Amino acid sequence: MLVQYGAVGAVAVMAIAAVRVLFTRLQAAVDREAERADRLEEELRRLNETVRNDYIGTIATAAQAISDANRAVADALAAVRRG
Repeated sequence: MLVQYGAVGAVAVMAIAAVRVLFTRLQAAVDREAERADRLEEELRRLNETVRNDYIGTIATAAQAISDANRAVADALAAVRRG
């Protein structure tokens, strides 16, 4: 249809083809980036879960150590007061 306009029509057809190719490439890049973002989001979620679990274990151990230290200090103070 555009070819009936001669050179202007041919240029328009080429421009439309170029826009279509560029759009297809852009859409493919967007799809790749979306997949990458989803993959990285899942990896970040797993990493956060791992860190959280490690922190829970470390905090529990630290709390137990503080409790043991408080008990030892209380026992030492009681022994000093008795003796």
